[in-house]
Order: sequence, then C-alpha cells, then structure tokens
Amino acid sequence: MIKRKRKGMVKFGAWALWVSGFLLFLGAQGFAEDIPKVKPEELKEMIEKGDPSIVIVDTQPKGVYDLGHIKGAVNLPWAPNLKSHGNLPKDKTLILYCDCAHEEDSTDVATQLMEKWGYTDIKILEGGWSKWLKAGYPIEKNK
Repeated sequence: MIKRKRKGMVKFGAWALWVSGFLLFLGAQGFAEDIPKVKPEELKEMIEKGDPSIVIVDTQPKGVYDLGHIKGAVNLPWAPNLKSHGNLPKDKTLILYCDCAHEEDSTDVATQLMEKWGYTDIKILEGGWSKWLKAGYPIEKNK
C-alpha cells in the first residue's frame, strides 16, 4: 500500500512539474509577443549605418560571448534574477539576443529590465544568435 501511494505521488509530482513548466513557457511566449522584434537584416543595416540610437545586448554567458558575438554588442548574461542592469542606457533602443529556440533568455532579460529598472525601448533579435550566424553576418571575438 505504501509503495503504491508513493508511486502515485511521484507520478503526480512529475505531472505537476511538467504542467508548471509548460505554463511558464506559455507565459513567456505570451509576453514575447508583446516585445517588438527586429529582423537580423534590419539590425545589420542599423550597424552598417552606425545608428547611434541602438545598443546591442548579448544575453549569453560571458564565456560564450567571448567566443563570438555580434560586432559591438555588450554582454549582460541571463540570470533568473538579474542583480544589475549593467549600466545600459535608458535613452537608447536596446536590442537583445540569445541563442534560444524561442528567444527565451533575451525575453526574460527584457522583462526584468522593464519590471525592475523601468526600461521601455527594448526589442528582441528575431532568431537570435543562430539566425545571425546562419546569415553570415559579422561577428567579433574577445581574445
């Protein structure tokens, strides 16, 4: 009887964990639709024109950022609870990117920047790092 009860609790726990993860995913997806996106070709054009109104923000871990990032990007690694906004300017458009399937990390960083520090002009790079690389656009590496 105890084994049967324990087995049922494990199944319920696994189910509850899956449902909560799925709901978080749906929530992030719903919010992701609210944040404007910029296509890689649009960002490339802004960079080539030397657009002073943008700051590109790489949300990948520092080690990954050092291996390669969009030219001119600053690094603000994703964390579940950001402790700092990295002194990002509020008077410029922040364009965030990550290497996630659905821009989850950059969307989460954008949400934290808006909710904790009042940033309002944020966009997400559509397709993120992967789409940028696939297009063959310029990158730089830290030595």
